[in-house]
Amino acid sequence: MNQKKTTALLLGLTMSLTGTAFAAPTDQAQDIDSRIAALEQQQSNLEKEIKELRHQNSQLKNQTRSQKKQLSGLSKSVKSELDRVHISGFGRVSWDNDNIKGYTDRNDNRRFYLDLKGKFKVNDDWNFNFESETNPRYANYVMADGTLKSHNGHDDEDGVIQRVWAEGKTGVVNYDIGRRWRGLGFQNILLGNETDGAVISTAIPKSKLTANAFYLTPTDKGYDFSVYGAGVQGQVGHGLQISAAIAKLNIGKHESMGQNVYDTTKTFKVEGTDVTIKDLSGTIKGGGDFKWWGKVPGDEQYGAFNSDSGFSIYYTPGLSGKVDASGTYTVTETPSEYRNTAGSLGFVLSAMWNPMKNIFLIGDYARTNGQDYTVGEWGANGYTETKYDKHDCTALRLNYRWSNINDPGSFQLYERWYNYARNINNLVGIFGDKEWGALQPGSKGWILGFKYVPAKNIEWETFYEMATAQNTLYGHKNETYHRNFVRTMVDYHF
Repeated sequence: MNQKKTTALLLGLTMSLTGTAFAAPTDQAQDIDSRIAALEQQQSNLEKEIKELRHQNSQLKNQTRSQKKQLSGLSKSVKSELDRVHISGFGRVSWDNDNIKGYTDRNDNRRFYLDLKGKFKVNDDWNFNFESETNPRYANYVMADGTLKSHNGHDDEDGVIQRVWAEGKTGVVNYDIGRRWRGLGFQNILLGNETDGAVISTAIPKSKLTANAFYLTPTDKGYDFSVYGAGVQGQVGHGLQISAAIAKLNIGKHESMGQNVYDTTKTFKVEGTDVTIKDLSGTIKGGGDFKWWGKVPGDEQYGAFNSDSGFSIYYTPGLSGKVDASGTYTVTETPSEYRNTAGSLGFVLSAMWNPMKNIFLIGDYARTNGQDYTVGEWGANGYTETKYDKHDCTALRLNYRWSNINDPGSFQLYERWYNYARNINNLVGIFGDKEWGALQPGSKGWILGFKYVPAKNIEWETFYEMATAQNTLYGHKNETYHRNFVRTMVDYHF
């Protein structure tokens, strides 16, 4: 702009001088002075405008720099907040074909499944977590008496948040506090279940091992006991890792583990007489003579009323002669007690060995000091007794390679052998993992399976199980049968 102004001034002077060449000298001088003054004034005004424009331009640049800083700071703040929240999990489509006998429903794990996990960063040392399982089953299932039923409606596994826990550290000590799924050992056969409680761990100096202490309470309905103890896990040699734990129950060998809310006894009080009846509802009509099939009066054997309605009861000591069962009655429902099948102490020894490339051997041995006991039952084949005198569980696994959801085409082949003790509460170890019903107490056998990653974050697994299993139906618990089980499922990780 200065260059243009100077050019204009010179051009103006030239034109002014040229235009006044024939004027009088005095007039000419006055006219030139006037023109020069005017041009100088214009130049001064232009300089002021240029100065003002430069000032405005400088302000705009400062504002732009400030806005860029604000936007950069806001972007960093948003990114920092987003980094505090991490959502992950997987969806699954699963299909089973199972000939299991007992009160565990056949093919009940044909299902769609969503495991949704959230991790919220509190600060550099602590996170708070949640887990939600949605587990709709889509197939008919078979009741113990052979009745086919369908899954209807929803339960507490459908879309609610079941588990919340905190993870953090202070110095060299790590904490895991709250409700979540936890396991002991590499294959979770002593304990592998949802629990309330806390685990505290720390690295052992001058080693690759971590020591831990825990106090955990299983959350399954009706159970009322806790487990506390200590363990160690980590590498002890080339290609060799160990995991070991000892667990103490807060109940004695002969104390109850809780109440079985799925097995209740109804006591009916009719005109002052207490009669214990199983699974009866409605109003008792009529009456009749009571008969029992015991050898002597007072023998607690199965009996029935000889009445038109023909309902059956379990004999109550002291009941004899005629019973007037007409009219209304009151009902008291009492859950049965869970026998302590785990004792007061248990331990697990677990190891994983990589002796050569792509070969991995995994072994777990768990044992409790539970009491031996015998259960007698009357069934279609008369009176039978079932002994529960084994209290250890073994699981061995051979892996060829590992699948990797980030590596399409990767795969894993595996072979498993297991031998689990019978348990009247259908428990493995203290509260071990049955892997969605695949591994049942009272069973031993083989599993052959594979995992394959057809595309990133998608994994397909299929296995076949052949085992000698215990029938858990009443009156048949002393029987075994050949179990055939196939499961195939596809997981979609996110």
